[in-house]
Amino acid sequence: MIRYFIPFTLLCATLAFASCGDNEDNDIDVPTEEVVPGTNHNVLVAYFSEPLPDGVDASTSASRVIVNGDLYGSVEYMAIVISEATGADVVRIQTATPYPGNFDDLASQADNERQNDIRPALATEIENFDDYDVLFVGYPIWWYQMPMAMYSFFDEYDFTGKTLIPFSSHGGSGWSGTVDDIAGMEPNATMVDGYSISRNSVAGSADGIREWLGRIGMSEQ
Repeated sequence: MIRYFIPFTLLCATLAFASCGDNEDNDIDVPTEEVVPGTNHNVLVAYFSEPLPDGVDASTSASRVIVNGDLYGSVEYMAIVISEATGADVVRIQTATPYPGNFDDLASQADNERQNDIRPALATEIENFDDYDVLFVGYPIWWYQMPMAMYSFFDEYDFTGKTLIPFSSHGGSGWSGTVDDIAGMEPNATMVDGYSISRNSVAGSADGIREWLGRIGMSEQ
């Protein structure tokens, strides 16, 4: 059974930058596998989201997408597509102290965490983490890197022997070196080709995501 822990939305678009091509890999230096090794996997989709800043219009904010009349955060929607295509469980990565809802306060806190390497405590506890051998990890790009909560996530769990598959939405900066960052933090994990897309393209991304999952051998049989 797929278990959903659904967030409200992602950070306002102004933390990112002008859009560019989807799924760019020109800023990835570490080797990645083209296909997930092995078979009969236990799969988890773990992704980060946060409150929508106050005052952002629901219909125009690029951090949110409307699909078939339903409203999602961009990475949330990607996580749902991945879980439905693979049969994976889903968990939202949440911080112990929620981020502020006011955009200016949220932007300031995110920048302060980045500049001072502040890794916030997490509320999320994955008690059966060891049961999973393949993990999709999703995040938006903030200030040209992962949100600091993702660094907390990689600090907290041991990914030795596991397969990691990143996915992200961005405002123009592509991966921003985040795949290299993950590989550096988790040298004993296997990295597989991920999927990165402009947040402006997320609403129409389902087919592209499913095609990518097929390429890496992760479409549910």
